Amino acid sequence: MKSRTTSNSVLTVIGVFVAILVVVAVVLAVQPTRTLDPDTPEGAAQGYYEAMLDGDDELASTHMTEELKDSCEGRFRYVDEGEDARIVITGSEIRDDRAQLDVIIEVSYGDGPFGGGSYDQDEKVMLELHGDRWLISEPTWPMDRYGCGGFEG
Repeated sequence: MKSRTTSNSVLTVIGVFVAILVVVAVVLAVQPTRTLDPDTPEGAAQGYYEAMLDGDDELASTHMTEELKDSCEGRFRYVDEGEDARIVITGSEIRDDRAQLDVIIEVSYGDGPFGGGSYDQDEKVMLELHGDRWLISEPTWPMDRYGCGGFEG
């Protein structure tokens, strides 16, 4: 009888541990995105990607240099309908009036009967300081998918 009680106690402890893990996972999953300082390269990139994900190309273009806007005129598109993305900044290098951010773009799409799909894309986001604003100076996701990739900065 003692082994059954011990076995039940072990199962109870395991069950409580699993329940705690589930609660922690849910809390982490529903945390809002932290808003970065818009006066930093990271904050400028966040503003651009949020606008792209919202389908607001006009707002997204305010985060780009004039040269980049001109090179992408008429070819500027936002994220495809049915597609969602998560952007993770993994590194940054800032030198004087130029910055390079390393980001991972985690794209998921589709909800069909067989599920959707996903892919990760590594990107380098190049920015320049214009006055007091950091602006994206070279095509980055998703512009590079729609003919803006030939820009020579």
